[in-house]
Amino acid sequence: MSAPPPPGRKIIPLMVGPATPTGERRDAMRGAVVQVVRHLVIERVPPQERSPYFDQALALLDLAGWGLDELLAAADAGPARDDLLRAVGLSGT
Repeated sequence: MSAPPPPGRKIIPLMVGPATPTGERRDAMRGAVVQVVRHLVIERVPPQERSPYFDQALALLDLAGWGLDELLAAADAGPARDDLLRAVGLSGT
């Protein structure tokens, strides 16, 4: 067991998982997540048409652990997509 830090020192907790993007990158990641979902359950997206964040979005979806039925529901705009974006840390709020 380690000793507590001296007074006046900050403890920065370590978080497991990818960092949550902000600003324009967050918007781009949301688009990439939607693209990956549609790629998996609706229609294949050719490599040359994929978002630059496609692979990162795929990794986020893997962390979310959603099944194909849930991803199918999230392929279109609506509550299921909102739930998915919240689950991967990309919700609008």
